[in-house]
Amino acid sequence: MSNSITTFGANFYGGTRRHSYRVNCTLPSGKPILEFNAYAFALPASIINEIGVPYRGRNLYIPGDRDYQPFTLSILDDTGSDSGSIYSNLMEWQRSLNDHTQNDSETGANGDRQVWTLEHLDYYTETPIKKITLKGVWPVSVGPVVLSAASKNEFMTFDTTVRYDYFEIDRSVSGSATNGGNPVFQQNG
Repeated sequence: MSNSITTFGANFYGGTRRHSYRVNCTLPSGKPILEFNAYAFALPASIINEIGVPYRGRNLYIPGDRDYQPFTLSILDDTGSDSGSIYSNLMEWQRSLNDHTQNDSETGANGDRQVWTLEHLDYYTETPIKKITLKGVWPVSVGPVVLSAASKNEFMTFDTTVRYDYFEIDRSVSGSATNGGNPVFQQNG
């Protein structure tokens, strides 16, 4: 294989884009966190801990138990529906898990856990190339919300961190959904 820009271009299919995603996150109130409200996030890491077994001055590492890390989502807050702002709905969800004054739970140990879906999309076809479903989602932290009289031409965003029991990766979604040749590089001739 020659090492040329032509060879590279013929074999490069455009890569994946960080801004092409879709979320399906519904709060217990029924209010969704819409695609444009999910301002930024990182797909959750998959971590298998290691167990070191000492043997003659060295360690043999074997796979241990899986840990699921918290998932943080930056949200562009919006008040455009009858059910109020996303921030208020998340705070209400948290309150139902542990009340501010009574220190009790309306929902019990299961706490209105939700199912959230995160999809990374092919830039050209908008079909999923990665799909992760978080099972048993509940909010660990909401906010803070930073307000400032000096802020102009900005919308309010805040971070929310959730825990979940586990995630599933949709194995039917794999690779690029782009078919029929390279849409990025078209060689004339």
